[in-house]
Amino acid sequence: MDYVVLARKYRPTRFAELIGQDTVSRALKNAVLGGRVAHAFLFAGSRGVGKTSTARILTKALNCLSPSEGEPCNGCDNCREIASNSAPDVFEIDAASNRGIDNIRELRENAKYTPVKCAFKTYIIDEAHMLTMESFNALLKTLEEPPPHVKFILATTSPHKIPETILSRCQRYDFGRISVRMMADYLEKVTLSEGIKLSRKSLELISRNAAGGMRDALTAVDQVVSFAGMGATDEEVAGILGLMDNREVFDLLSAVLDKSLPRALETFKGIIEHGHDLETLLEALILEIKDFTLFLALPENDPAFTDHLQDTLDFFQSHRARVTQDELQQLFYLFLEVEGQLKRSEFARACFEMGLAKACSVAPLVGVPDLLAQVRGLMGGASRPADQRPPQPRSGLRQAEPPPPQSVPAGGRMSGREPADSHPPRAHLPEDKEESEPAPRPAHQQAPLSSVPPKAPLERQAPPLAAQPAAQPAAQPAAQPAAQPAAQPEAQPEVQPEAQPEVQPEAQPEVAEWI
Repeated sequence: MDYVVLARKYRPTRFAELIGQDTVSRALKNAVLGGRVAHAFLFAGSRGVGKTSTARILTKALNCLSPSEGEPCNGCDNCREIASNSAPDVFEIDAASNRGIDNIRELRENAKYTPVKCAFKTYIIDEAHMLTMESFNALLKTLEEPPPHVKFILATTSPHKIPETILSRCQRYDFGRISVRMMADYLEKVTLSEGIKLSRKSLELISRNAAGGMRDALTAVDQVVSFAGMGATDEEVAGILGLMDNREVFDLLSAVLDKSLPRALETFKGIIEHGHDLETLLEALILEIKDFTLFLALPENDPAFTDHLQDTLDFFQSHRARVTQDELQQLFYLFLEVEGQLKRSEFARACFEMGLAKACSVAPLVGVPDLLAQVRGLMGGASRPADQRPPQPRSGLRQAEPPPPQSVPAGGRMSGREPADSHPPRAHLPEDKEESEPAPRPAHQQAPLSSVPPKAPLERQAPPLAAQPAAQPAAQPAAQPAAQPAAQPEAQPEVQPEAQPEVQPEAQPEVAEWI
């Protein structure tokens, strides 16, 4: 009999055998038991997590001649034919190679006919996101209202590429990645049944490299057995799979944390001489720095560290006092820049060595409170008590200065500088003019424009010099007696009561202007 790889030999055949997909298996099993199986399903998840295997198990459970509590018996003719891919009513279509609209039209025509042997005609479309938009549109009506004897199961690793019109017509189940610990436990059972001798550390290393896919982990075990036989050491497993040994990565990271550039360059040279790729080394280094940062930020019993190797946790615990989270974050972004340089530059090794030189000179960041404390210490403010510090003026405002003292001379006038809101200083005039001529009012004390009387015409404001003597009452004693007796008795009764309050304010500014 031909050899069968472990990934096919240990493929799940029942819902109970699915690893890490308890929610999906329970929901589908209950749907089969209750007779409430939908007409279309969408299985989404990463590679190797059991999407196609679950589709086959569901197909066998629907068409099994003697099911047991929702599980297929795997012994009847229908189960054996479905498992061997020879059932006439089960169609597994690879959408990557059958993605055209003609293939979907053929599918629609065949779906009209009743199944030959099974209870349901099942279409399993793998990598469904590879179908064209025209194929999706041609499948819409059949997918929404298929014949009662037809079931559709779509499997994809990229559910975001599936149109919304297709998603709304399917029951979606998301398959999660299998944890490292759960995968290592299953690999331990498989290697024990096959007689393969691998340590727990090697199994955890294989599981972590599989990135949550059980098929990749079983394929890696086959690869190790092909190279080293039925037994292999941890170093051989890492070398076969092209993985970086944790001890080499930890030696390099320890030299960087100790700021020892000679030791870091020597360790880096030894890793390169062993044949490891620069990108693989850089990826491992970045991941360890990320995990170390989380180890310092989270409690030790956090579930995020359940999948980590014990050697990794011991290294983090022994080096946690040498570094801070700020330094690790600087190292993380520094090596991310080195990764971009490796992809663009032809001098990859030189870029890596310069990145190590820069990483060994990383210093912890100084916070703003520490900087302020240092500034206060330099200025002498640290020794001054907080309650005796002078109040600081508010930014953008000028502190007001106290007005200078004012002195009052013997004459009664105040001397010195007046406040800013007082009247402007008056000019020094002779005593006779100060008494007879009133000082003009400042601009801010004048009456508003609405209350100021209109100015007189130009000829009244500036009369000719010949008319000035006539305006004085003492210059013409003889011409006034005839006009005064006739004008006074008529003008006083009409002007005296009404013009008195209005004429009085008009006379004052005119006198000031004349003067």
